[in-house]
Amino acid sequence: MSIASYPEVDVNEKDLTVTKEASNAFWQTDLEQVLKSHGVELVIIAGFAAEECVLFTYNGAMERGFRPVMLQNGILSTHPEAVTSTYRDRNVISYPVVDYLIQ
Repeated sequence: MSIASYPEVDVNEKDLTVTKEASNAFWQTDLEQVLKSHGVELVIIAGFAAEECVLFTYNGAMERGFRPVMLQNGILSTHPEAVTSTYRDRNVISYPVVDYLIQ
């Protein structure tokens, strides 16, 4: 299902999109090239399946030289302990900090 299918998510026509088929959003996609071409260094990660997709993408970002952070209150899982351990063991960023960084 496309992110555009969720009315709660504001998608701008200028937003860049990458379609992934594996747990790691960097695996067999052009995400790394897209981010590097825009000078991105910090990757803020949010999503579902904290113990899989979220964690694998975090590790994929780190392996490629980016600085990944988990968005506080931005990850979910059917296993609550996975969310807890993800926040405990990884770098986390909050919405107010994100707002500050983009202004």
